[in-house]
Amino acid sequence: MRVDEYEFSEEGRALASTDHEGDWPVVYIISGNEEAYIGETCSVINRFHQHLQNTERKKLKKIDIILDETFNKSATLDIEQSLIRLFSADGRFRLQNLNAGQSISHDYYQREIYRKTLPEIWRLLRERNLTDHDYRTILNSDLFKYSPYTSLTAEQWNICLEIVREFVRMSSQERKWTAVIQGSAGTGKTMLAVILMSTLVDAMEISVDPARDTIGYSDEDETMHELNTFLSHRRNLRIGLVVPMTSLRGTLRTVFVKTKNGLKGKMVMGPSDVVKDYVDNGPFDILIVDESHRLSTKKNIQNQKAFNDTCRRLGLDPEKANQLDWVMKCSRYNVLLYDPEQTVKGSDITAKQFNETVGMNRTDYLLKTQLRCLGGGEYSQYVRNILECTQDQAETVENYDFQIFDDVGNMVGMIRHLDSVFGLCRNVAGYSWKWRTKNMKLEDVRRQGLYDIDIGPHKYIWNMESDSWILSENSVNEIGCIHTVQGYDLNYVGVIFGKEIDYDEKLNMIVVDLDKFCDINVKKNTDPETVRRFIINSYRVMMTRGIRGCYVYACNIKLATYLRRFIPTARID
Repeated sequence: MRVDEYEFSEEGRALASTDHEGDWPVVYIISGNEEAYIGETCSVINRFHQHLQNTERKKLKKIDIILDETFNKSATLDIEQSLIRLFSADGRFRLQNLNAGQSISHDYYQREIYRKTLPEIWRLLRERNLTDHDYRTILNSDLFKYSPYTSLTAEQWNICLEIVREFVRMSSQERKWTAVIQGSAGTGKTMLAVILMSTLVDAMEISVDPARDTIGYSDEDETMHELNTFLSHRRNLRIGLVVPMTSLRGTLRTVFVKTKNGLKGKMVMGPSDVVKDYVDNGPFDILIVDESHRLSTKKNIQNQKAFNDTCRRLGLDPEKANQLDWVMKCSRYNVLLYDPEQTVKGSDITAKQFNETVGMNRTDYLLKTQLRCLGGGEYSQYVRNILECTQDQAETVENYDFQIFDDVGNMVGMIRHLDSVFGLCRNVAGYSWKWRTKNMKLEDVRRQGLYDIDIGPHKYIWNMESDSWILSENSVNEIGCIHTVQGYDLNYVGVIFGKEIDYDEKLNMIVVDLDKFCDINVKKNTDPETVRRFIINSYRVMMTRGIRGCYVYACNIKLATYLRRFIPTARID
């Protein structure tokens, strides 16, 4: 593999033509001081000439051509898409690309082999001062994980296109409608929401001829043409991405600001932000709600006066309404990303409330493919079966590091070690210890020798940051909780089962001791069985955060013994 660099000029094209005779698949990067364009082609000299005629490209100064004798068309399309996403996250250049390359992430022969060339390609580009960050840093960044330049799977993209078609149809008829996209943890709900937002924003910037003949168009092109035609007389489409969880909302706002592709931070909203905007500016055309199972009811919510006031501004009864009612009231078309098995506290909207609020004017979609975890859907189902006590025998989870530790210090230490290798490895726990260090400064906690969690000789503190804790400076030395990791990806996760959760052998059932569970807001005004479900849901969500692996430790001996029936015991050399 090599990278050839030329001046982006007619002189440079002439020189390149002597080095690149004949046609061969390549990937290229045309760059200037602040902007760049990434492409792929089987005829680089012809493309070189075409780009020289492009007004936008004329401000660029050099072209770097990446080539290898093993490249084929499928490989260069995939590498092009990957580099667009990587460059977008790196932030060295503002990309002139109007899209992410191919819309769907296709599989092809030896795809994994070609993808393993990306670190080497990135190293060569860094040598040429085309990037600011190393490859591992980029892969672990939020800008990469939530990049609007990500290619969706065929399953995700088909749902996205169907929603676009339905949005155009229902909006043209001025009908209110709701799309519900259900998927378990790791099926790519957040990414679908981001791409749908980006697709709508891009469409508002494109001018089309509504009378243009679409014969020969693909389904994708025809759908985009329908959207562009619909928007041709209404470029001020009012859209928003609603994120109930404060931490994830802050993360996505940052991503929207830094991608610089038309997405704006103010488009990412909390439920109360939606109402304020609606009162000032009128209805939204479309609201996309990520993690809609985390929308709240009045029950157990901390600021009930603010909840009551917001309901009254919309003419709703505070005793009956919920935050989904707010969204439905403020928008004509709604897209709800939903997983009822991820409700984790008493204020979360119940499945019954969710369905009653949405009503009959809805279309349901299902995301099935597990994308986060290398263990696939089999691992997610295995965890569910274990926690539901329906698993009969141990199974081997392929391509996934799943182990139980006898000593929590060894597990926490191993996660810290893996963080030094892969980055983005964190320890989390159930809420079985009071948060004594809450609102304190880290230096004061250290100076006073304080801690929150004590397990034998081992002492730990809870997360010192509530927002974006995963990427905070000291997070690898702290213990996170369900509220700091839900919605995020980790490379490895270490999960501490607290003193509140145990196993009853006679009942063959996971049980909880509410006296040892310290989250008052979850227990308040909630029956014990529902709290038990919340706690089990929390552990399942935490156990499905890891891409490469999940380690567990259980404080209670009976639970540890039960889990060892299904999870290999870690060997510490």
